[in-house]
Amino acid sequence: MNKEKIENEVANTLDVSGFELVDVKYGSHNGKPLLQVFVDREKGGVTLDDCETLSEKVGACLDMNNFYENGYFLEVSSPGMDRVLKKERDFRRFIGKHAKLRLKLPFNGSRVYYGDIAGFENGQVILSGDLKFRLEDIDEARLHPTDDEILKGK
Repeated sequence: MNKEKIENEVANTLDVSGFELVDVKYGSHNGKPLLQVFVDREKGGVTLDDCETLSEKVGACLDMNNFYENGYFLEVSSPGMDRVLKKERDFRRFIGKHAKLRLKLPFNGSRVYYGDIAGFENGQVILSGDLKFRLEDIDEARLHPTDDEILKGK
């Protein structure tokens, strides 16, 4: 299984429909491959109906390309309030939002940092307090909504 090829084909399928591929997780369920696809769009968010429609389109893409010969399980969903941040455009889109970064290796004695996203430049994520981390040094980055944002559903 070529994960990069699968993700490229799925991303192209979503892009045509006005959505972006946020993340893909691979697993198994009852002995068959499980593909979890997380999607978003810049304006309007993702509805349950969107997920149903996109599931059909992504499934057709997977079938047409014969990525899984013996069947698979597919889940398409929104990334949630604590969505993963992977690409430069993710960090630029969410400037001003609170985030949690987990580094691959400790920096100043810690691997986990919280702060508001202040920007992205020269391949580095900039958090409040002028903390800068190279994208390749980040193990995982996620939005970390405040209690008020959670209560308001934003």
